[in-house]
Amino acid sequence: MNELKPGRPVPQLKVDTVLGRKWSLQDTSPRAFDLIAIYRGSFCSYCQEFVAELAADRSKFSARGIDILAVSMDNEANANWAMSEWQIGSVTMGYGLSIDQARDWDVFLTTREQNGQSITFCEPALFLVTPDKRLYAAIIQSIPCGRPDLSNLIRGLDFLASQNYPIRGAS
Repeated sequence: MNELKPGRPVPQLKVDTVLGRKWSLQDTSPRAFDLIAIYRGSFCSYCQEFVAELAADRSKFSARGIDILAVSMDNEANANWAMSEWQIGSVTMGYGLSIDQARDWDVFLTTREQNGQSITFCEPALFLVTPDKRLYAAIIQSIPCGRPDLSNLIRGLDFLASQNYPIRGAS
C-alpha cells in the first residue's frame, strides 16, 4: 500500500473508455469532485448492481458537480459487454486498469484460478478527488459486497458542502 491519504495528491490515472476515448484524471475539471468507482469486473453481480446504481444516480451527482468514472481491469470486450448488458447509460466506463495503477491507488487485488488460468482483478473502491487532484475521501474494500449506500453518500456530501467541511483523515 502506498499510503494514499486524504489531502494528499492522488496518483495519475489514465484509462481507455468504452466510447473509444482516453480518460485522464489530470485532464478532468469537475466543479466539486471526480468520483472514481473501481469495480471487480464484468463477472461480478455486486458490481453490476453498484454501477447500475451509480448510473441511475448520475444526474444527482452531476447536479452537485461530481463527475463519475467506473473502471475495472476488464479488457475492452468485457467492458463493452458490461456497458451494454448492465444498461449503464452515460456513465463513463473505463477498462484496462493495470495492476500497477491499482497498487498506486491502494486497491486490494485478488488472484484466482479460472479455466486453468490465473487471473487478477481489483476489489471494489470508491474515491472522491478534488478538482486540484487531492484525495477527499476513499472507501476501499477487500470483499465484493457491502458497497456504500449512494443515497446516504449524496445526502452526506450535501451536508459537508453546506458546512464547508474540510478534508478529514489527513493526520
